[in-house]
Amino acid sequence: MLNLSQASIIEKNKLSTSGVWILALEAQIPGSTLRLVNNTEDLTLGGQKYTAFPFSLEDITEDSKELPNVKLTVSNVTGTIQRYVEENNGLGGCKVIIRVFHTDIPDAAEVEEYFVVTGVTCDVEWVTFTLGTDFSFTRRFPPIRMMKDYCPFKFKGVECGYKGTASKCNKTLRRCRELKNSERFGGEATIPQGGLYASNNT
Repeated sequence: MLNLSQASIIEKNKLSTSGVWILALEAQIPGSTLRLVNNTEDLTLGGQKYTAFPFSLEDITEDSKELPNVKLTVSNVTGTIQRYVEENNGLGGCKVIIRVFHTDIPDAAEVEEYFVVTGVTCDVEWVTFTLGTDFSFTRRFPPIRMMKDYCPFKFKGVECGYKGTASKCNKTLRRCRELKNSERFGGEATIPQGGLYASNNT
């Protein structure tokens, strides 16, 4: 269920209103950020200027065989978007943020969804992007190995934060406590005992 701000609920429930709901997108392309609004004139939304540009967004498709994706179609009449595509290897992996604003409450987006470009096609009229999630079954998650009694941080490094005179650390919670630095311990002490876990108390 969509959670709207109190101000937007009031606007939504009015019998008549001077404002409209409007769709905006932000594309984080290499070297710059492109902000477009599906409108006839430029608008300042959320403190940023969005350029008026024709585009449309299809419904999100989702089934048991594929990850969710959505088609974003952007006008190619000027060739501007296609140039971005060609100069940046199809914009694959580019982050795209879709936002919905109400023009009477332009300071904050009521909806904000994050995607990445997973595919693109172009013709003389339109550039169609396939937007998906950046989740990958081949990507390691979490990005670091999580262990109960082992700290992955470099001793005296930024994450460790130890400033004392000790010169060695065996990276255990016990040693971290001896050094009065247990608040910065990088291991996961709450991981249950058992399974393949082996203590690092050496």
